[in-house]
Amino acid sequence: ARFDATQNKMVAVPVDLSSDATVLVLYGTGLRQRSILANVKARVGGVEVPVEYAGAQPLYVGLDQINLRLPKSLVGRGEVVVELFVDGKAANSVKIQIK
Repeated sequence: ARFDATQNKMVAVPVDLSSDATVLVLYGTGLRQRSILANVKARVGGVEVPVEYAGAQPLYVGLDQINLRLPKSLVGRGEVVVELFVDGKAANSVKIQIK
């Protein structure tokens, strides 16, 4: 995010998917309590995306991390919703911008 002085508020900076591989890293709590990685599912803009990691964040006690690989098929989608499901339970969704 960045501060937009014209709008006087924080605005999302679009994620650029032009590189070979783009991984979206999210942080939260409770992810390390999952059963197995295969039971962690994610959707970005309604598209199921691979979850590469979901567990403890190595530097900060109590913080968890999830890594999602974003496919090129999302290019140009603009604002999309990121949904996460851990062992069948939905986490709070977030919105991101995709360039």
